[in-house]
Amino acid sequence: MIFPEWTTGNIILYGFLAVVAISVGPLEYFGQAMMAYSKFRPSSGISTRTGMVILYATPLIALVTSALPYLSNPTTIQLIVFASVFIHFAKRVLESLFLHKYSGPISVFTTLMIASFYSLAAFLVGYLNREPFQSMDAWFYIGIVLFVIGIIGNFNQHKALANLRKDSMEYKIPRGGLFEYVVCPHYLFEIITWLGIFLLSRHLGALLVLAFIIAYLSARSIRTLAWYREKFKDFPTGRKGIFPFVL
Repeated sequence: MIFPEWTTGNIILYGFLAVVAISVGPLEYFGQAMMAYSKFRPSSGISTRTGMVILYATPLIALVTSALPYLSNPTTIQLIVFASVFIHFAKRVLESLFLHKYSGPISVFTTLMIASFYSLAAFLVGYLNREPFQSMDAWFYIGIVLFVIGIIGNFNQHKALANLRKDSMEYKIPRGGLFEYVVCPHYLFEIITWLGIFLLSRHLGALLVLAFIIAYLSARSIRTLAWYREKFKDFPTGRKGIFPFVL
């Protein structure tokens, strides 16, 4: 793994990222920093579709900005790392525009908060990619495989959720596939996507981004599971939040 030069600026930056990664899970779980969208949407705000496009498009701008010095003549590793992050966020923009079924608003605060973190994450991975890991070793190829699995799996779960609301905006209990084991398999595949990106990048900054994603999505999946259990009295008792048989 590649560690940064421990200048004052890097100590502050990585210290901030570490604190955020450690604290976001408990804050989300206990409702102190709950992002107000989807099932936890507010009573007022902006269009969820608009908010989602904003919060996924801004990281694309941040990524391209950070990668400008090497985009004209990238190495193979630089190109793969850049493409992985770009594909992830571009996919989320397209899903927000054409796939997801939204009901209710998203708060402006939530939009700005998520856009800010994702933009920081994309910029950081793109910036660190200026000095890429120098070897396409076995872990690098594992990263490619995990990234592809994560992207495809995440899309398939999003498509299944969208199909549930094809004829009605009412929430239903998801059935079939991984939904029989966890309530948020789309979160699980997003974690797999970011694990793949970390193995491609191999920078400490990418690891901290992965830690944040795991903590945040795990906590949110627990809250989502509790929401389903409260809303549907016939909700399957053995179903977990995000990791089958575990959490």
